[in-house]
Amino acid sequence: MGLERELVMMERAARQAAEAALRRRAGGITADTKADGSPVTQADRESERIITSILRDAFPQDGILGEEWGETPSRSGRRWIVDPIDGTRDYVRGNGCWSVLIGLEAD
Repeated sequence: MGLERELVMMERAARQAAEAALRRRAGGITADTKADGSPVTQADRESERIITSILRDAFPQDGILGEEWGETPSRSGRRWIVDPIDGTRDYVRGNGCWSVLIGLEAD
């Protein structure tokens, strides 16, 4: 099974999410604390919305498990796993040790 389209869409989603996070960071960051004690920012939430929107439009039958917004069940046997800003503590501190993570789980 070729995954060329999936890779193209994943890269598009990751780039757009990272660009949004960088724009937010330039304007200053405030973080809330999740129930588990970890930080979450508006950039986390916005980036996940961007990613899930792109992936849902491209692959409407696939499920999505996002760190910030929870899970949408799969009807295809595939599930996208999204961490919109992996390394939120570093993101909040203003250093470059963070990334956008997107994975595809199949079967």
